[in-house]
Amino acid sequence: SIKVSATFSELFVAYISLLRYRWKTTLLLSIFPLAGLFLLLTPLMGYRLGIVEILLALMGFSYIPFVVALSTWLLRRRNKLMEGPFTYSFDSEGMRSTGALFYQTIRWAAIPRIRCTRRFLFIFLAPGRAICIPVRAINDPLFFDHLRSLAETKTDFGPRASSS
Repeated sequence: SIKVSATFSELFVAYISLLRYRWKTTLLLSIFPLAGLFLLLTPLMGYRLGIVEILLALMGFSYIPFVVALSTWLLRRRNKLMEGPFTYSFDSEGMRSTGALFYQTIRWAAIPRIRCTRRFLFIFLAPGRAICIPVRAINDPLFFDHLRSLAETKTDFGPRASSS
């Protein structure tokens, strides 16, 4: 079993990392940084770059991190089920998770895929929604082999990524 008490910064990085699996959301949110880039490139079209344009460009670039940070903070603050630490264990039935206020079993049939990066193990419950377990919390060197043997025939257990 894995006992996890993720920090705000770990959850923030995990949720930013999850954006790569939510391509529609990422495509929609990319409008803001692209607008900021457009504003910064306006001097190439003959316009003068003023303080307002610079501030608007900075707002465009910081929109995605701001929204993710705000939603992470609100999730941790307002959702009683997010009070950790959490314990996760895996067996032939599925994943068992325990928190301060709950105990649940998620069967393998409800887990469409599992992905692992250098920093996180993502247990997906929906296409863009996942439980994020920091790899630093996994002390057993054989854990990933054990998890792969349990999950490989029941879910899409992708290759271990080389970076996050």
